[in-house]
Amino acid sequence: MPGGRERNIMRWELRVSLLREQIARLDERLARLSAANGSSSAASQREGLTAQRAELARQLDAMGPDPRAKMG
Repeated sequence: MPGGRERNIMRWELRVSLLREQIARLDERLARLSAANGSSSAASQREGLTAQRAELARQLDAMGPDPRAKMG
């Protein structure tokens, strides 16, 4: 059933794009925190955001390569 495969590919593409967007937003927040003063609250926020980014990167790696067949 080709429709099932297409749904799986679409689901993979959506999930990967959402993870990449979340990582980009966290990178922006980390950059803003780095530009701010080095207060203790900023340092704890930076640690939390770094941990979140690492978890999202792990999830992105777990998604594996693009499931579409490659030509050539």
